[in-house]
Parts: sequence; C-alpha cells; structure tokens
Amino acid sequence: MTVMYKSIIIGAAIAIMGFAALKTINEKKPSATALQTKAPVITGWLNDSLVPIIPTNVSGYKGLTVTKKSNPVSFSSALDNDYYRTDTINRHAFLYIDTHVGEFINDNATKVPLNLSIVIDRSGSMSGDKIKYAKNAASYVIDQLQSNDYVSLVIYDDAVELLQAPVLAIDKASLKKKINSIFPGGSTNLWGGTEKGYEQVKTNYKQNYINRVLLLSDGLANAGLTDQKAIALKVQQHKDKDGITLSTFGIGLNYNETLMADMAETGAGNYYFIESPDKLAGIFSKELNGLMNVAAQNTVLKVKIPQGVTVQKVYNSKYTVKGDELQFFLRDLFANDSKGIMLYCKIDDNTYANLKFISTLQFTKTENKEMVTLENENILHPMPSYEIYSNTFNEKVIQQAILNQANENMEKALAATDEGNYNKARMITNNNNNFLKSNAKYVSQSPELKKLEAVTVSYSTQMADAETMSTDDKNRMQKASKENNYKIRTKKQ
Repeated sequence: MTVMYKSIIIGAAIAIMGFAALKTINEKKPSATALQTKAPVITGWLNDSLVPIIPTNVSGYKGLTVTKKSNPVSFSSALDNDYYRTDTINRHAFLYIDTHVGEFINDNATKVPLNLSIVIDRSGSMSGDKIKYAKNAASYVIDQLQSNDYVSLVIYDDAVELLQAPVLAIDKASLKKKINSIFPGGSTNLWGGTEKGYEQVKTNYKQNYINRVLLLSDGLANAGLTDQKAIALKVQQHKDKDGITLSTFGIGLNYNETLMADMAETGAGNYYFIESPDKLAGIFSKELNGLMNVAAQNTVLKVKIPQGVTVQKVYNSKYTVKGDELQFFLRDLFANDSKGIMLYCKIDDNTYANLKFISTLQFTKTENKEMVTLENENILHPMPSYEIYSNTFNEKVIQQAILNQANENMEKALAATDEGNYNKARMITNNNNNFLKSNAKYVSQSPELKKLEAVTVSYSTQMADAETMSTDDKNRMQKASKENNYKIRTKKQ
C-alpha cells in the first residue's frame, strides 16, 4: 500500500458546507513503494480544505467511537462515518485517534525519577533581567529535584560550555553556585547548546526515568546549525531513537517562536512564550509539575492501514512507517494530558469491501510498571443507501476535522505575516473566519473550536493595523497567536 501526502481539490461549496464521504480499500497487495511521505502541493486556500462533506439533511450522529481504558489512560478512535458510498467519487475517510489521561498524582513512592539537562542561553541579549530570572528559574528547578533525580547544566552563546555533567541532585548548593556564575556573552548557537544537552541526557539515559532537555533562549539561532528543518529532524531523531524529549522556553520578543514551537512539538515536550522574564519561575514550576506526574511511559501508537488505502495527510504528529503501519512515538503521558491525531485517507475506486483500521496503544504504567496494550478496531462498510450513510456521521470527528483545517489555515496566515505579506495574511484570516462561521453549529458545541474562533477573530482585528504596528507590537502579536495556535493544535492546557 502507499501512504503519501497529497492536496485535494475541493470546490467552494465543499469548503463552506463541510464534510467528505469515505472510501474503501482494495484487496490488492501493497505496493513496493509503501508509505511515501511527500509534502502536499498547495494551489490555493479552497483547495487546501480537507474536511468531510456533510449532507444538508443530516438528522443524527450515530458514528461509532471505540474506547478502551486502563486507568487513568483512555484510548479512543473513530471514523467520520461508519460507511462509504459505493457510488460516489468522494471516496475519503477521516480517522481520529485520541489518547487522554485523567487526573493523576504520583506520590513519592511512584514518582518517576528525572534525568534533565537545563540548557541556558547566555548570549549578549540575555543581559539584565533575562539572565537574572533565568538563573532564578534554574535554581528553582534544582530546589524541586529529589535525591534520585539527575541534572546537568549547559550554557551557550557562540560557544557551548558544559557547566555541570550529569549528577544526582544532592549537593544543591554547589549546583546553584554554578548557576549564579553564569554571565551573558556573544552570539546564539542555539542548536549547539541543545545538542550538548541531549548528549548529557543520553550519556545518563535510563529507561524508567523521564529523560528531557529544557531549552531556554531569547534570541535567533545565528551561530552553528540554523536551518529549521534540519534542527527539527535532529530533534525527532532524539525523541524516536534515543527516547529523549524537549521543552522550549522563549523569553522576550526577539526569539524565533516558529523554531522554538516546532522543536517542542517535534520533541514531544512543551513550548512556552514568556514575554516577561519574572514569569520564568512560574513557567518552570508548571513544567516540573507535569514531569512529576507521569501516568505512562514509553508510549507508542501504531495504526495499521487496510490494503488499498492511501494516507494522504497526518495531522498533529510526526510518525515513522513500518510496513503497513504508521508508528507514533508519544513517549510520556502526563496527568490531564491529551493527544489527538487525525489521518486523512483516500480509498481505491474499485473497492467495495469492509475496511478495518487497527489502532494499538502500548505503554508502561508508572504506578506499577505494568506493560499495557490497548487495541481498537474501526471498520468502514460499503453502503449503497444514502439515507443510512447520511445519518451515520460522527460529530466529534467532524469537529476535529474542522479544528485541524482551521488551525492549519491560521498557521498559513501567521507565516504570511512573518513574510510581510499582510494582504495575504488578511485574506487567509478572513477566509478562515468565514469557514468557521459556515460551521457555526459545530463550533458552538466544541470548546476547542470556540477558542480557535476567538484567536482567529482577535488576529483578524489586530491585522487591520499590521502595516503601522511597531516591531515590538508585531512580535508580541505573532508570538502570542502562535502560542495559542500551538496549544490548540497540541491540546495543551
């Protein structure tokens, strides 16, 4: 079988009305070129609208959601419709997979130990309050660590320095003394510092630990490796192959928020925009609280695609391909954590069989080290009856498809503003507003969609004065909007 990214031409009426009919899988053997990963060709805003086509006379939502639980982890999967029309040209399917962790608090006996590397930007722009509060935040982390937690300290400007190799957090006074010795220097070798942090965590890697790099920066990567795609690839390799995750902390208004958010998302960590340096300690506290309440580790999601189905787009997660499976290395699941992944699939035209999508979630429970496997099956059936088909949609999947599309449109608007193409940004934003308005019924029922709608409206209002904005105001607008969009897309609290 073949998995690849494509762009689908969907007309204006489709974009406004909302929802695509599913398609089936053929019984033919998989292609030798299994699961290609080419990027979609973008030809225009309407052409990018990958949302199911909902008939106007839908009277009910009866689409099946399959859920398996192993407290506190809940694992759900659903198709946008349990059927596909046998006589339609719109042979497409959306598969939405949701992993959710409920309230969970580790006690001292079950708390997962930490293996952290704190990587601090000490470039010249960090002078003053930034370096002061960065040191305070790092010292705060040290104070919260237990005697079985490991920590290393890396500082960087144009050069990278290992301030402290991995050590148990026992002599906290010595560690904080080293932190207080940090002073600002030259340029920003962001990747060099991050890579050194990864090296320290890797040399001390332990399977039953949380292995994470905490990267703090206020500037642009202007020394060493600076290519964003190359950096993201390295971050993904460290996550998938080494089991090391990454959280990023952007300080002020002059850092590259696109890079920092992408690194965090690819690295299965968290991204924070911190405009005021005095907020650093509180943000680090939030990060640590999450790390100390891990419900599951070594989490892997596998999705087996039926023969003949082409996965054209994957939302919200990086993945690898193995045979007829897509594999997502989710790593650690935290209390009140949610991860939503959506697959957009095309079904072969000559298929009329039942199509079985098998989703498997594997993880280790932190409370008892039990290995858990949860498996869901979602079956797509051929259906000649229009009436049955039109009343078997899954409302939640519809909402998530709209959310993903609107979020992606917002990302394009933000990118256009970065390029200085304000007219394009306004056009995309206005189209996105109209898209959400046309799906008001679904927006009103979804807190996520309502939040995204508010972000879109706010951005549209601010964009009216984009040409006359000060540099600081423009940077503030971009960073705040990108953080909000990131949180909605990744379902962060």
